[in-house]
Amino acid sequence: MSINLLYSVKEGFLMLRRARLATTISITIVSMSIILFGVFLILSVNLQRIVQTFKTRMTIEVFMDNSLSQDEISGLERQILETEGVESVEFISQEKAMQRFRKDFGEEMVDILGDHSLPASFLIRLDSPHQNYNQSKQVVQILESHRGVDEVVYHGRLFQFVDRYSRSVIVVDLFILVLVLLTTIVLVSNTIRLTIIAQSRTIQIMKLVGATSGFVRRPYIVQGLLHGGIGGLIATAILWIFLKLIALRLPGLLTVSSVYLLMPLCISLILGFIGSVVGLRRFLRA
Repeated sequence: MSINLLYSVKEGFLMLRRARLATTISITIVSMSIILFGVFLILSVNLQRIVQTFKTRMTIEVFMDNSLSQDEISGLERQILETEGVESVEFISQEKAMQRFRKDFGEEMVDILGDHSLPASFLIRLDSPHQNYNQSKQVVQILESHRGVDEVVYHGRLFQFVDRYSRSVIVVDLFILVLVLLTTIVLVSNTIRLTIIAQSRTIQIMKLVGATSGFVRRPYIVQGLLHGGIGGLIATAILWIFLKLIALRLPGLLTVSSVYLLMPLCISLILGFIGSVVGLRRFLRA
């Protein structure tokens, strides 16, 4: 490590002590902002995971005409499998349909139903690209056009609700991210500007004795990185404790990759650097 870089790092740490109040306020608010973003990120990731699991379990049921022969049923199954968007098809015979009905509604409802047998059907699961309202609706329209299909049952409104909810989560995520970005950059840049103003005389003397602009700038960039880094570390630690407490109370409720815990720290470091550059803008122009 060069002497210039050592000086910059040392001065960066000393600046934290010289402007303790501004530094404390800046790091505290940066931490709070990053915690807000981290909590919402963790919740969003887990909600999206639940939504995706829910989508994979959503099925379309195709009821057939009872007059179809076995060969016609096999031919219809092949047609359904060849339909774009269909991932798998399960044949539900009349006997299996009755077993499902008995399991879901009990023997009393079976007695009320009497000898009326339930129609055979195909239980269809869609592939990932078609697990949304618009694509699933197109698949349903194709299935309805097949000869021998009596009725197609699917939860279109539920697909629509899940799609709308997923989009809402993404919009709120982006809004909070932008809010955190702006808040952190403004806080760090203002703190850097205050430090520069307080040390303007020292900076002038350094310039007079031959210090380069880069030499003068580096400690302030280090200071900005420290603001963001310390704030990010505090936020990451609090998020980790939050996850551990949730895991103790409700095991398996929130599952988050370590990448998502490191993301707030990386973002805070980047924002600290950007904030210091913004705070030094007037000086850089000079």
